[in-house]
Amino acid sequence: MKNVSMQPVTATNERWNVRIEGRVFTGTGKAVVRAVAEHAGIDSLAVLADVVSSLLVAKGADWTSVIANEYLELYEDSRGTFSLVWDDATGQLVAHGSVFQSAACPWAALLAHIRTRDGFKGLGLGTLVTDQVTRAALAAGAGIVVLATDDKIHRVDQGERAAHSMYSRMGYAILGETRLADTVDWLMAIDPTLQTAADQHRTENDGQLAKVDSAEMVRLKADFVSSTRDRFTAPTANATIKPVTAGDLAGLFLLMNLCPADDFRLKLTSWHVHHGPELERTFIATLRQAIVDQDRLQDASLVLRDAEGRTLAVCAAQQVAPFTRRTYGIDFYALPAFVANNADRIRQLVEATIHRVRQSPLVVRPCALSFMGTDPAKVELMQSLGFAATGHATMYHDAASETPTKADEYQLAID
Repeated sequence: MKNVSMQPVTATNERWNVRIEGRVFTGTGKAVVRAVAEHAGIDSLAVLADVVSSLLVAKGADWTSVIANEYLELYEDSRGTFSLVWDDATGQLVAHGSVFQSAACPWAALLAHIRTRDGFKGLGLGTLVTDQVTRAALAAGAGIVVLATDDKIHRVDQGERAAHSMYSRMGYAILGETRLADTVDWLMAIDPTLQTAADQHRTENDGQLAKVDSAEMVRLKADFVSSTRDRFTAPTANATIKPVTAGDLAGLFLLMNLCPADDFRLKLTSWHVHHGPELERTFIATLRQAIVDQDRLQDASLVLRDAEGRTLAVCAAQQVAPFTRRTYGIDFYALPAFVANNADRIRQLVEATIHRVRQSPLVVRPCALSFMGTDPAKVELMQSLGFAATGHATMYHDAASETPTKADEYQLAID
């Protein structure tokens, strides 16, 4: 079927007495669901219902319904690619993987929702679907595929195999690490060069993943991490300002989770994102609906993007509920070194966002822009644009620190 690849899958785990014999289907949402349905002889809606009820983490309807919408391709700029494993013997889906990227600007892709049904673990199906969707994203124009994983600190400190080990063996490199109260969060990524190197190892070792990185792979990963992080801090002259779209999750997620040592204490208060990992759930469950709202300018956010498609900075502006308050929360984020090296471009980004609210015929005036700030570089810029302290403050509590962060409110009136 067009837009879908299908491959036979046979795997056995004698220790656990588990076996699968079936097919793995990889492709875009509606096409992959249709292909599975035709192979299995069942209705497409039954396939989609099984995915939502059995192969997505149970996080509530606000989460699963939006993933179902990705399968139905309802978001114009969001391209979802899915990998589904069907077991012929038991007649059910047993593994799921997905990757998301912008259709218009596919440079960054986000790997997510890798899941194996209970009773079929230990067969390498998670590795299989990860490999399938990673390759599909790179083939669709991704220059980088990113993912987030985490583990308990006590497991890592005791020397147990970390949760990121499977991805590391597949060629993914650790781009960022954040330690919270009891967990370690990792941002991992792969590009075409690392994928090629991992493939070469498989070819030379009868299809097996590397148990440890070779000296060459260690060098390639170090170069990749260094060059990637440098592109998010260096001065830039070729970046353009564009509205945030429903397909921008991957680029924003990468930006928000690089987490340098000198990172801002608050990421984007206007989007209710304190720490980077929060962005995925927030974007999927709430932000995207505001971005695609055509009845009013519910979200006026803009990004600064380079010629290759990297999202280098974002200025997030969204209406505060209830709408009768006539207030937009506003905040901006880029790596602190990028802000220092590109002060004029950051200022232009924030000014363009303010202008978007000020000039939109969908905005009821008078209204106000409200900024919650604690980081001096951010506060200084907003004050230079006319934001004045209101005397109000909000406390942000961090599980990794006993001392809360106080953010003062600054407002700009728009007549």
